[in-house]
Amino acid sequence: MNQLSNAPKRTISKTLCIILFLITTVALHAQSLSDLKNTKPFTVNGSLGLNTSFYNASGIPDRQTPFALGVNANATLTVYGISMPFSFTWYSNEKAGFRQPFNQFGISPTYRWLTLHLGYRNVSFSEFTLNGHTFLGAGLEARPGKFRLAAVYGKFNETSQYDLLMADSIPKLTRLGWAGKIGYGTEKTFVDISMLRIGDNKKNFIPSDDPEFPVPAQNMALGLTSRISLTSKLILNVDGSLSFLTSNSSLGTSDTINDRLMMLASNLISINPTSQRFSAIKTSLTYNFSKNVSSGFEYRRIDPGFQSMGSYFFNNDLELITFNQSVSLLESKFRARGSIGMQRDNLDGSKNSTSRRMIGSLSGNYAIDDNWAVDLSYNNYSTNQKAVKNIVDNSLMVFQVNHSLLLSPRFMKASQSFAHLVMLNLNWMILNDKNSQTSDMTDTDTKVAMLMYSLGIVKQKINVSLGANYTKMVNQNYTNQLAGGTLGISSSLLKDKLTLNWNNAYMINKLNGDSGIIFNTSLNSNYRFLPRHSITFNLNWIKNSFADTSVIPSYNEIRGDLGYAFTF
Repeated sequence: MNQLSNAPKRTISKTLCIILFLITTVALHAQSLSDLKNTKPFTVNGSLGLNTSFYNASGIPDRQTPFALGVNANATLTVYGISMPFSFTWYSNEKAGFRQPFNQFGISPTYRWLTLHLGYRNVSFSEFTLNGHTFLGAGLEARPGKFRLAAVYGKFNETSQYDLLMADSIPKLTRLGWAGKIGYGTEKTFVDISMLRIGDNKKNFIPSDDPEFPVPAQNMALGLTSRISLTSKLILNVDGSLSFLTSNSSLGTSDTINDRLMMLASNLISINPTSQRFSAIKTSLTYNFSKNVSSGFEYRRIDPGFQSMGSYFFNNDLELITFNQSVSLLESKFRARGSIGMQRDNLDGSKNSTSRRMIGSLSGNYAIDDNWAVDLSYNNYSTNQKAVKNIVDNSLMVFQVNHSLLLSPRFMKASQSFAHLVMLNLNWMILNDKNSQTSDMTDTDTKVAMLMYSLGIVKQKINVSLGANYTKMVNQNYTNQLAGGTLGISSSLLKDKLTLNWNNAYMINKLNGDSGIIFNTSLNSNYRFLPRHSITFNLNWIKNSFADTSVIPSYNEIRGDLGYAFTF
């Protein structure tokens, strides 16, 4: 094994620090100080909240802890025009002798085109590199002129140990990393290049034969994101990335590296037999014929197994191409949008079969007059699995078509005394399985109808809503019917200091001849006393009674919370 030198890694880390320092220095010298005398030297505003919740259930296992306490704070400090927002949350959860508090604190002061991130923050550079992953550390974002600069460094994962008392406990290693972005342009036309390097700390790593225990991994990703106005009407969007992932960096490095791109990545991460290279791209081309008519194509391809430690999840092993069309006519009274495309998986041919999906959708809205309007939408999703390797059992083949049709007319009329809203929703969904060996289990026909009426009494600040709903789901194995109604009343009292919301729902559930009822009532209130103080109280009760408890258990469940908030 040939251990690569750490010199390139140290050089890059130093370079990143220099970039952060230069961005800060340039920003401070670039600020105009002429208007400081007209600026308030110190202001602060925000809110502080305290919350406690309680829970009790009978007939079913508890779905949350009986008691919990939380604290949250949000504030923005402004010093001579420099805005510094920060937030703090704390939540305690105690059950079965286990206590795991959750703490987060972060601040992001902003002055003109410079933003500083400290504490727990999340930042996005591109969809396939750094994309909203929470980290504990520091970062800078700067927009001097048309330049788009950013850099972050921090801890992306806390070390945790396996706990026998916690069913979902997963051991984790400390994960550290950095990311940077450099770009040029405006929001309408720009080009950004981003890069990240994140890896698990191997300092306290102890090898284990238990597959539940993690091994240190490393990731490097390069991204290119751009939006280019080729003409005044033609717009091109591109977002692409190369990601290098080493699943087990404890194995060291390989003696030889034949792939040039892997050789490039070896300057930042360990390259060994567990290393893989992935690519992802998303691009679209849109042509605006006018402000009312536009057409476009979108193409997306993500390699199987694609990962970035700067993002939480990717729907990978995917290739998709779609055509989109939107139209607005009759002075925007009629709007329509449609799309059609094809999607497939098994991009590397490693699966026994390839699934192909035809995707189509059409939606429209027509405002008939000031009172009447109607919405209509149709969606068609089909999946066709094509075998690329021998499949003996035809039941494993998939060929399904999903249809969904929605019709929603509505009526609205308002005066100085009353406001009326009547809405009808009709939804029909069909799952059609073309495989005769599985259709008996999967073919499903679902119909949903909902009717709602809302009355607003303007002067009394009272709103009353009534609703009725019906759902029928039919399959070869069961028929499930739900029918019921809803009643809701809301009001504003005491010169708008007190708001009350009371909602009720009653549902009859029939499943293959067995029947039951579901009743749900909730009360939500908020009372503002003094200019900056408020108290909230919420209470929810569910009662589920079913004739055959072996099918659906009968239970009672009540939950509530009491909170106090102070704004400043």
